[in-house]
Amino acid sequence: MLYPEEYIRFGKIIESKGFDRIYVYDDLMFYPSFPILSLIAEHTSKIELGPCLVNGFYRHPALIASNAAFLDALSNGRSVLGLGRGAFFDFLKMNDDEKFTRETFKETLQLIQHLFKQKKNGFRGDVFKTSKKTVLRVSPPAKPYFITATWNKKMAYLGGKYSNEVQLAEVFTKSYFNKITKAFLKGCNDSNDIGCKHISIGGMICVADDPAKAIAAAKKTLAVYIPYLKTILKQHKVDVKSSLIKEIDYESKRGNYLEASKLIPDDFVSMLTLSGTPADVANRIKSLISNKPVKGIMFSPPYSTFDTMEENVNYLSQRLLPELYNV
Repeated sequence: MLYPEEYIRFGKIIESKGFDRIYVYDDLMFYPSFPILSLIAEHTSKIELGPCLVNGFYRHPALIASNAAFLDALSNGRSVLGLGRGAFFDFLKMNDDEKFTRETFKETLQLIQHLFKQKKNGFRGDVFKTSKKTVLRVSPPAKPYFITATWNKKMAYLGGKYSNEVQLAEVFTKSYFNKITKAFLKGCNDSNDIGCKHISIGGMICVADDPAKAIAAAKKTLAVYIPYLKTILKQHKVDVKSSLIKEIDYESKRGNYLEASKLIPDDFVSMLTLSGTPADVANRIKSLISNKPVKGIMFSPPYSTFDTMEENVNYLSQRLLPELYNV
């Protein structure tokens, strides 16, 4: 976990290394993303900034809209808005039915778009409703940019239909990537928005000269999220009701991440992360995105196997990015 002043320093470092965008997680029980993004915005000048991701359960769409408008004004138009279904609902005993959370995501996105357009006719959905008095009283982003973050085909369809970009996380096999891209393209075809739409890929990545160390480090981060990646595991024919998965769930949801990481098989790392040597990871990315409408690649922690965030980011910049320049 970083302290507030460290976000400023790392924001400057990431911008100086030539990266195009900084995402800040908005996961439950960690620091909220918008204050952190505001800190970074004040101390950077070129890099795009946005949450990855916010949802309409933890923060009402009207509050998301006002936060996003402030970030865009503070950053002089460099903001993007990453939205999704969310996770960790089980911690708060909330309804996490996939159909319900997907519908809530769609209405969250639609209501924010409604507010950004400063419509005065109210909003009527199944989840969210507003009166005619609900009008954003600050200037909205001049060019709002919406990103749907998901690893789910139905969500990829909605992202293609309603967003500017779909950020696919932890989707690293050709067969599933082809399926989810097909869903995205169908959403694009059904969209009323004639603008150009893109896919970005990304998620947990760990590169190192020693691939065994990269895999071991990836497991420690994967241990936090594996209870919420069962949609992808099912795509790989993994029995998500097995005793192994139940044991990983048990340790992870109690914060025993080291114990959970020791239970994770190596093949799960291959399914759910990009881990290995820089050349191996670069070749895998190149093979995956060939002839696809892919705009960018997102890197999520742990990045590499060094002790500090700065060393890990430097390693990515110096060793992985040159391998990807010809993608």
